[in-house]
Amino acid sequence: MNRRIRKFTEIAKRLLSTSSLLAGEDVHLLINPLSGGFRRCRTHRRMMRKLRRLPDSNPSRLVQSGSFIGNRSEIDSANEIGGKGGGRSPKLHFHETNSPNEACNLALKIVRTSAQSRDERLRLMILLGGDGFHRDVCSVLIRQVPHLLQNFILFRMPMGTGNDSADARTLEEALRILNTARSTKKDSIIEIETNTNAIYHACNTVCFGLDAFVCLLTNKMKKLIPSTSVYRFFADVAVLFYELFYPLKEWIITIFNSDACIEKRRGRYLLNIFGRRGHTTYGGGMKVLPGRENYLLAQPQSLLEKLRLKPLFYRGAHRHLPTMEFFLCDRVEMNYDGSILMALDGEVVPLRIEDFPLMIKKIPDALTILN
Repeated sequence: MNRRIRKFTEIAKRLLSTSSLLAGEDVHLLINPLSGGFRRCRTHRRMMRKLRRLPDSNPSRLVQSGSFIGNRSEIDSANEIGGKGGGRSPKLHFHETNSPNEACNLALKIVRTSAQSRDERLRLMILLGGDGFHRDVCSVLIRQVPHLLQNFILFRMPMGTGNDSADARTLEEALRILNTARSTKKDSIIEIETNTNAIYHACNTVCFGLDAFVCLLTNKMKKLIPSTSVYRFFADVAVLFYELFYPLKEWIITIFNSDACIEKRRGRYLLNIFGRRGHTTYGGGMKVLPGRENYLLAQPQSLLEKLRLKPLFYRGAHRHLPTMEFFLCDRVEMNYDGSILMALDGEVVPLRIEDFPLMIKKIPDALTILN
């Protein structure tokens, strides 16, 4: 096992050993060793310092150390989780995965094996990584074993350079949830189907054009500098020069709520962003969908307007600008007159003209997560 991961597991075992939720249970932790929390020395040292400050000698203080507000889904479950372990320590299984395929295959194996058990034991899998790792694993589970996920709990810990799809905003908050959670809730996932029958998934947002271009530049550079400041730097640069490389072309967009069409739009757009819900961030905390609406279209901007717009996005203060249109919707059908980049939780996919029209929709209640 990777030396940094071994140090993390030693502390994690102590911090989770007193969890009444996990007591006596088999809990599998899938680890992405390339995530920012493990790959970079400075990031790992900072993470370990925070963990060591958490009082493993008096774990109750972990619960009392402060209130927290995690990522919220639309529907809470009434299913209560009782501690059935009688004070026993949880059986924690740490799996260091070496590739996305290995992680996905392992997750499938764990879910299928757990489903064969007829007992009432807690079925929980913890994913330790960033947005891309969470998306890869959740996507393969939705594709191949959706019927098994209703009684299987996932928990996405924020261990990457981007953690907008995680079920907690910080590592400390994640540990508090694992020590105190007593119920589950349902969470949505986004599905994209192209005209060529290709299917993609996203746990947080899907965006087209400018933001996908920013993600493309960021992904190239974060291998050297894994920091959210990299995203902000390229967001500042790309917003000025994007249209020189990718001139805006016409979109034809139909927006649906349930089965009814609620809006139609036709035109050129600087931003086109769909989230699994409102009150959503991306790019390491940028408040792109600051209200309850989950879909944003932004009109083209002049250079001066773009310069004024950037800091507003970081704070979520762009909501009432006349050039921004927000919608609360379940699905969107899109057609585009050309090729364009699409970003799924930070992973960039090039789309060709034959991929359109495409359909984006929320799959409600697809995942069960800790409340």
